[in-house]
Amino acid sequence: MRAKLKLNKSLLYVLVLILSGMAGYYFFAVLDSVPVKEEGKIFYSVAEVIDGDTIKVEIDGKLEAIRLIGIDTPEITGPYREEGCFGQEASLKTKDLLNGKKVSLISDSSVSDRDKYGRLLRYVFLPDGEFINADLVKNGYAFNYAYENFQYLNYFNGLEKQAKESRLGLWGSECDYYFETK
Repeated sequence: MRAKLKLNKSLLYVLVLILSGMAGYYFFAVLDSVPVKEEGKIFYSVAEVIDGDTIKVEIDGKLEAIRLIGIDTPEITGPYREEGCFGQEASLKTKDLLNGKKVSLISDSSVSDRDKYGRLLRYVFLPDGEFINADLVKNGYAFNYAYENFQYLNYFNGLEKQAKESRLGLWGSECDYYFETK
């Protein structure tokens, strides 16, 4: 009888290890796919919003251009480009979210540190944890832009799909984006 009890305890121990490993894998897989608020980050002042996907922040007394990872917004009028449909709205939304605010900048080891124009590539968070890159895609102000495979690619794909289905922002009837990418 005693040997049988040890066997059952051993079996139970192995089962607990297996199940806890599976739970741990699931827990970390979920955490990796959904952004979370991170404490103890350094926050920088937003000096300027250039357009819907580019801002300038002050880092160590120097202005740095920041390109938001994983998103692209329609262009606004400039010396080398024509304005895209919903470009002004996307730019105004980013200004509304970030003008005069402090932000945390998070890099992604799966993408380059800087783009071909020398801009830092970063995820942008407000002090309350709001994930600006994701917010712009979720609400139809930005496209999911996979110029490089990035950490939140699948997450952004899901957000863009929801925005398309709800015809939010640039996916609305005044722009042809919905029909071009359907």
